[in-house]
Amino acid sequence: MFRIAMVAALALSTLVGCGGDDDDNPGGTPQKVQCDASNCAGCCFNNVCQTGTSTSACGSAGAACRACGAAQVCKADQTCGVDPEGVWRVQPVSAQIAATNNGSAWDADGSPPDVFIEMACPGGTAVFTTAAVEGLAPAWTSGGCTARASQLMAEQWAFQVWDEDLASDDTITGVLVTRFTEQHFTAGTVVFGASGGMTSLTVRLEKQP
Repeated sequence: MFRIAMVAALALSTLVGCGGDDDDNPGGTPQKVQCDASNCAGCCFNNVCQTGTSTSACGSAGAACRACGAAQVCKADQTCGVDPEGVWRVQPVSAQIAATNNGSAWDADGSPPDVFIEMACPGGTAVFTTAAVEGLAPAWTSGGCTARASQLMAEQWAFQVWDEDLASDDTITGVLVTRFTEQHFTAGTVVFGASGGMTSLTVRLEKQP
């Protein structure tokens, strides 16, 4: 009996000794791991590491996940931006034209100019033209051209503003060129400043299906 009592006492003391670790973590609740750059190559959402490669949760190096915009994708570098392969329409929507053509009337009968835009998108040789609209503040809803975003950012979109006449069309501007940027696609519109007889031109960038 004495030997059995000694064994039981020894076993009890061993159990009590093992339970001492609970003092470092009261209640035995597991410590919550913080999602950050040390343990997440993607992005963190509600303290959970995500891959960081989707449009709804884009990011890297343990940063907070970001939802990309409607016309954006999560790119290979895990940042939101325009899809390089996405097709966009470049559409002139309105212009402001000077009241006179270097001090003279635009047309022989004194009427305002019949304004149209001639343009070429990169990636092709075709020239696209808007309808001719009479007035000093013409507006258009058609006549644009399309190209991939990568082309529009790497190459030049060229355009020229004209006054349509019966005998011979008059130039309002020379040929103007630009390269579009990520910011232009995000904003959706680009405003060009004065050139020749044009005071301004507003162009809309529209993502195509």
